[in-house]
Amino acid sequence: MNIIPNHKAINLSLCVIYSLVLCFIFPELPPVFNSLLVALCIWNGVTILSNRNKPNAVIANILAALSLFVLFYDVGFSDTVTLFVAMLILSSLFKLLQATTKKHYQTITLLSFFSLSTVYLFSQSILATLIISALYILNFSVLALIESKHNLKVASKKSAKLLLLALPIAVFLLLFLPKLPAFWQLPGPKLAKTGLSESVNPFDIAKLSNSDELVFRAQFNDEKPPQGPYYWRAIIHDEFDGKTWLISDTLKQTQTHKPIKHNVANESLQRYQIFAEPSSQPWLYGLAVATSEHGDIKVTEDGLLLRSQFLSNSINYSVKSGPLSSMPISRWQRLQNIQIDLAENTNQQTQSLAKNLFSANDNDPQRFYSAMYNYFSSNGFSYTLTPDPMTGDNTLDQFLFSNKRGFCGHYASSAAFMFRSIGIPARVVSGYLGGEYNIKSGYMSVYQYDAHAWVEVYIKNRWTIFDATAVVSPERLNGSLSQHQSLSDEFTSNLGFGLLRLSNIAGFNWLRLKLENLDYQWTSWVLGFDQQKQSSFLKDIFGNKQLWQIALIALATVTLIFIGYFIYLSWPYSSKSSTHPIVNDYLKIEQWLIKKNIKPESNETPLLYLQRASYALPEKSNYIEQFKQLYSDVRYRQLVFSAYRKKRSSDLVKLIKTKTKRKQ
Repeated sequence: MNIIPNHKAINLSLCVIYSLVLCFIFPELPPVFNSLLVALCIWNGVTILSNRNKPNAVIANILAALSLFVLFYDVGFSDTVTLFVAMLILSSLFKLLQATTKKHYQTITLLSFFSLSTVYLFSQSILATLIISALYILNFSVLALIESKHNLKVASKKSAKLLLLALPIAVFLLLFLPKLPAFWQLPGPKLAKTGLSESVNPFDIAKLSNSDELVFRAQFNDEKPPQGPYYWRAIIHDEFDGKTWLISDTLKQTQTHKPIKHNVANESLQRYQIFAEPSSQPWLYGLAVATSEHGDIKVTEDGLLLRSQFLSNSINYSVKSGPLSSMPISRWQRLQNIQIDLAENTNQQTQSLAKNLFSANDNDPQRFYSAMYNYFSSNGFSYTLTPDPMTGDNTLDQFLFSNKRGFCGHYASSAAFMFRSIGIPARVVSGYLGGEYNIKSGYMSVYQYDAHAWVEVYIKNRWTIFDATAVVSPERLNGSLSQHQSLSDEFTSNLGFGLLRLSNIAGFNWLRLKLENLDYQWTSWVLGFDQQKQSSFLKDIFGNKQLWQIALIALATVTLIFIGYFIYLSWPYSSKSSTHPIVNDYLKIEQWLIKKNIKPESNETPLLYLQRASYALPEKSNYIEQFKQLYSDVRYRQLVFSAYRKKRSSDLVKLIKTKTKRKQ
């Protein structure tokens, strides 16, 4: 067998690579299977560090079969992408557990490149990119170690140098090589970290405050954003069954129709950009009556935005928003938004309260609207992130007359039902409220804990917002939930460990904001550089040239760069310095030998000195003899000190100076 000499460094490097890969995909895999992968990583590491023999093929194959059973049982077949990633990493770790020959390690290193790339299926943050780039360098170093006797430090430096040389070309291709639309795409992995559900029980919406996942960022075109509050509409729920607000079948049908163009006066429009994270649902985010000309977005009759495809990708789109009052109501919408047939026999106290309030205000919808606000503000209601659980068919009665402590969903559900009880069209809207505004960079970050529910009610021939939060907890309307002082204790106790939980400490909050701003710049300039942005960029540079002409220019430029680089490598090296470059390399070896107490004698030529050093250091004899021969060829035989010989000389200096490892 062709056994490689530095197998220990190779094994440990590959263990590090897969350990860090597991850190990124850990949340995407089931706990049992994660434990199995971690155990394999530890087994590999302990085997190498303790110089134990690797398991034989029979034991490894039996364990592999059992692991496959765990894989299929625990991961399942519903998410094919996650299943593929899990199988790839599992097979690579088992292969590493058995690897002994050069061919084995070459196979594992090749698989490692694919394993590293799978991380981008789940995370494309700047932190993930930096760590994976470092692991690419390490993997290239492993590939070099398989074929050479260099140590890991030398191989890593060479790999990093190659990556830095390739980086400008990669940036050039990203900017100038035209992006083509995807011909096909693998089904995306599960991305249920952000987004709202189609069927929402408003009494459960408080659970979203437990998540600090970023949902989207918004940047307004004006220097100063418009005055809040910011109600980011996502989903309309127009059917109530007594417990849950749903999307009616009629509304679903209208959302599958061709896109709607809303006619709103330009002077009334708000213009802004949205950078949305991947979501498990097609609904996107906009203020009031939103429209977008993005090719992957459909605008509904109700001014909502829906994404057509590729939900597993982030998306950057421009939005124009008109006032909510500009949206008309159709006959079917009026009928649908006063229906309480499914809940007619529930919450009788709530229905009686609505009718009594309406009657006390002369059956005037506008006065009833104001009376509703007054009722919530003057009857001891409070806003909380940890509401008491309520069950049964009369949860609205329990909330309005007993508990009186609730999250936004409690207030929205109760208010919408009361409006409908007296025949006023109303519906629950779920989305997000506010956001954390970055004054320096001029953008707003909206997180999952900013999820909110409110009511849209049709009064005096126009839609308007009713949100009892405005009187129960007016502070919630400004900024983000994370900035709500009176709820800070509840908010931080709901979150997991992270910088946000430590934001009350000035230093940690400063670091969090800096990292958040850095991530925004990365999202805006790198991840957000889509086909639309590139088309605008290329048009500014090349004018109206055809796409194929721009692609030809980009490819020709890259080709010329490669040709120039290879000419440079083949070009004979000539130094302007008075000292020959190989003499400089000889002096480096001489300085190193002096530290080893091998000093040159008077009138001793370089070749004789190297010969004596070769005898004195038998473990370095081979490298010293090779350098002596190279020195003789260049200095005495006058052979050209080409780029190849220069590189060979530099490598020999490093090998001579590198500490020799003891044989096991």
